[in-house]
Amino acid sequence: MKPEYAALIKDSCSSFSQALLDWINAPYRTNPHHPESLTHKTQSGILVRSKSEAIIAMLLSQHNIPFRYECELVLGPITIYPDFTLKHPSTEKTYYWEHFGLMDNPTYSHNVLTKLQTYISYGIIPNATLITTYETKAHPLTSDTVSDIISKYFLD
Repeated sequence: MKPEYAALIKDSCSSFSQALLDWINAPYRTNPHHPESLTHKTQSGILVRSKSEAIIAMLLSQHNIPFRYECELVLGPITIYPDFTLKHPSTEKTYYWEHFGLMDNPTYSHNVLTKLQTYISYGIIPNATLITTYETKAHPLTSDTVSDIISKYFLD
């Protein structure tokens, strides 16, 4: 974790368990592919690939939801990098959040289906432990949508 991020969430993490604090502070492998695409800086100082991911990161931080951005996830012989790996602040249950932002693009959409099949085949089920958001040019992701999802999954 970057020091800026750790400092930002330190005060709001006082109610977290030691195991969750250890997870927050542990180093992790991030996506090594296309680092030049990390162009959007979030409030907490991490770089993400899109404005929509920046909105998600901002709202997760505002609600004190611990997360890792593009943390390596090994599923059998496949390694993927979910946009966000999250821990529920109370239950410590792990969730993954994938934002699919180019659904206008047929090739991208096909790849989305393949990725969803991979998750499902390893027991990571949409609307259970896999949160997904989608957008097209005509239907961009909104902060209201992200807030609603955070409320549904993380706010008791």
